[in-house]
Amino acid sequence: MLRDRVPYSIPLPNNMGMVRYILMMGVLAGHFNQLCSLESTIWFPVSAYNGVGGFFALSGYLIYCSYLHKRSFGQFVWSRFRRLMPAYAATVLLCAVGLSAASTLPAGEYFTDAGFWKYLGANLCFLNFLHPTLPGVFEGLEIDVVDGSLWTLKVEWVLYLSVPLALMLIRRFPRYTAGILVGIYAASVIYRLAMLHMYESTGRAIYETMSRQFAGQMMYFYSGVFCYYYFSLLMRHKWMVGAAAVAAMLVVPYLPGDTGVILQPAALTVLVVLVSMTGSWGAWECRRDDLSYNVYLIHFPLMQLCACYGLAETARGLLGSAPAADITLFVAVTAVSLLMGHIINVAVARPLGAIKKRIKR
Repeated sequence: MLRDRVPYSIPLPNNMGMVRYILMMGVLAGHFNQLCSLESTIWFPVSAYNGVGGFFALSGYLIYCSYLHKRSFGQFVWSRFRRLMPAYAATVLLCAVGLSAASTLPAGEYFTDAGFWKYLGANLCFLNFLHPTLPGVFEGLEIDVVDGSLWTLKVEWVLYLSVPLALMLIRRFPRYTAGILVGIYAASVIYRLAMLHMYESTGRAIYETMSRQFAGQMMYFYSGVFCYYYFSLLMRHKWMVGAAAVAAMLVVPYLPGDTGVILQPAALTVLVVLVSMTGSWGAWECRRDDLSYNVYLIHFPLMQLCACYGLAETARGLLGSAPAADITLFVAVTAVSLLMGHIINVAVARPLGAIKKRIKR
């Protein structure tokens, strides 16, 4: 039974739904600045880097608890698959079919091109790095990938599958739980620093990419697990620990080289968990996290369309200034992303939820 020795059940309601939206907006702003902005940038207090890290931290905090409450490993995997796959598959299929209109190839050639089927096969298996582009779509752009957000999903799955191994160690050596989690964190930090050093030494982008993969994200995920195990202690000293975490986040940009990697994941995780679980300012949104996930999936190709058709330049011509154009276009893309996310939720997630309830009856 996986259910034994569950430290505690995460209390509801909480602010986690709103925290997810804040992290999501940081990712949207970062991607917009990268893909669409002109001379100005959209400022948001949470960077895309911290947004992604915060998602992994919350995932560790939640998923470890979820695993402990499941009757078997199979049930755990199935629950995660059922949670992630419908909206993910819908997004992949929507982009593959819908972006035929943006391709330089005629529809007949587009749908028979090997690249179309390779895109579907790789991305539906969470292996978007094998084939991230569609034939004739976004050609000529500096970044021609269809959806640059999907890489995190394969990392998420590997992190999920690492949970049973971590739990096995913790149950084998329960007195050393903190040491095991700190050891995983340290190994992840060493891996990321090594990859970043190789990148700086050789200039090869593959090392920077590798630094962000599974081993480089364990520091966030298992910081979340650490907060889960020691939640009572964390909340007992939340103001002192929170102040220390804020101070660490403020100091990180001024640390030499990449040494900020040592402190930043732990500090960010503490802040994300504390903000999520302190008070009830965002409790009204705690049960509607699907929308933030759907928007995260769909926003990148929408921004690519803006870049492809020069909508930023058009907005600047109409409004006469780059800041006004960027803000207007960002608001518009965000609104469309929310609408598309809602449509995916209504068309996919809700019907599947209704089927699930009928089966249970």
